[in-house]
Amino acid sequence: MKEDLTKLRGINGLVRMPESASPETGSVHGTYLAVRLLDTRFSELANEQTLDELELVLREPETNLITQLKALVALKRSGSSSWVSYGPVIERGKTALPTDVTIANLSGYIDLVEVLVQLEPNAPLARLAAFEADPGVDDLLSGALMALSNSMYFSNSEEVRSMFPAVQSALPQLVSSPNGNGMNYFRALTAMTNASRSGLGSNDFDKAAEGLRTLRGCKEFPSLYRLEAGKESPCSLSVSAAMIAVPGAYDFGVN
Repeated sequence: MKEDLTKLRGINGLVRMPESASPETGSVHGTYLAVRLLDTRFSELANEQTLDELELVLREPETNLITQLKALVALKRSGSSSWVSYGPVIERGKTALPTDVTIANLSGYIDLVEVLVQLEPNAPLARLAAFEADPGVDDLLSGALMALSNSMYFSNSEEVRSMFPAVQSALPQLVSSPNGNGMNYFRALTAMTNASRSGLGSNDFDKAAEGLRTLRGCKEFPSLYRLEAGKESPCSLSVSAAMIAVPGAYDFGVN
């Protein structure tokens, strides 16, 4: 894993996305995804240029909040002690958290809280209001899968794990094969361990992991995952980072 991510370090010290149109320059988002994959080992990938670039982003007042928070997580995981001097960025993140979450602000809330809790574990979590989700309607299916995948980020997490009964009933079929489900296949994989009414068992998890492994590896990066079955399909850092939550997706003792 570290070897593949080292290949993705751009000329500016940040990690680039494999599918990026700018193959030489890394981004804060790509670097944050590398942090998610390497966790405490990210310090082995970061160099002085990486730290300088992250601090430059944090000192730029016009940088949006999510990008600054991602840069701060990367700076923290790099082993630099300077991250503690950016407390105001964390406070801005806490202030931006809503009290209640609906289908309308669900995606933005998840984007914010996922990053924030890595800097402030006691950040106040919001309550998710239940919504109807039809597994035959992509947008509603995506929202339900996103909520289930991230149930730990809601103050009513136990309730969330029992929401969306129609979507939960469809999970065994959604995770059975990577063919034809698009992004909702990956969302279903990350949702399955948090869906208390899905009926999925250990055999289903094993089969899902086998199916996912058919998407592992691409031309340059054998440890990452790609979106499509063909080996020529580019790997996706976003999908690879999301798959950390899937049982059997990685063996970190090997990679």
